[in-house]
Amino acid sequence: MRKLFYLLVAALLLNLLPAAPLCAAEVLNFSCSAQVAEAFGKPLMQEFIETSGITARTHVSSSNLAISRLLNGFSQIAGSARPLSRQEIESGLIEVPICRDPLALIVHRDCTATSLTGDQIRRIFNGEIDNWKEICGKDQPVTAIVPGRDTAAFANFHRLAMRMNDIRYDFMTWKSTAAVEAVRYLPGAISFIGHVAVMDAPDIKMLAIDGKSATDTDYPYVQTFSLVTRGKPEQTARALIDYALSDRVTNFIVTHDMIPVID
Repeated sequence: MRKLFYLLVAALLLNLLPAAPLCAAEVLNFSCSAQVAEAFGKPLMQEFIETSGITARTHVSSSNLAISRLLNGFSQIAGSARPLSRQEIESGLIEVPICRDPLALIVHRDCTATSLTGDQIRRIFNGEIDNWKEICGKDQPVTAIVPGRDTAAFANFHRLAMRMNDIRYDFMTWKSTAAVEAVRYLPGAISFIGHVAVMDAPDIKMLAIDGKSATDTDYPYVQTFSLVTRGKPEQTARALIDYALSDRVTNFIVTHDMIPVID
């Protein structure tokens, strides 16, 4: 009986002792465009987590949604493939350019075309050219596929290739990288995406533009990938920016035919 009493007292004292503080791991919520996520991929993010000790939770979406999530406090940093608007800059957003990536024009591997002019591209995506025989002699309907309007790929193509003229299309994908899968399975299809997303994609061919391939320094359609914060980046966001600007990532950018941005 006495032994049971002592055990009860000991248990009570243990419950009254102050709990040892728990060291919670730092967490970074990262909202990221599909193109940026595809460019840097899981291996680099895993390496960042392992070397920094920061747990990064990545939400992949369009650039517009990534920036919206940042503005509304759902993340501390965003990865975007489009420039910030004046209104976004005035609201306190700050962008740090990481690299530039050619916006590739892609077709199914069976397409006999190898290069298009800027004028032909505009005529395809405004609906004037609807059959490949007008370009390369093959009697096959052109199927224009575009990433969603909220994606940076759409906005950048609208600005760079279409010169802000309307884009007409047969199908629209909800995510920019989904356009790659659509082109893979639709002979006659044409679309556009950051070239790093299709470097090793099966059944996909990148077209030259005015004779310039995506790896040429004077290729005409190039988009910038940036990390964006609301005001001065906090510690975890700063760690990701520093990692993205490190020699390790710069070497990755160069070996994947992207162009590093020197600030």
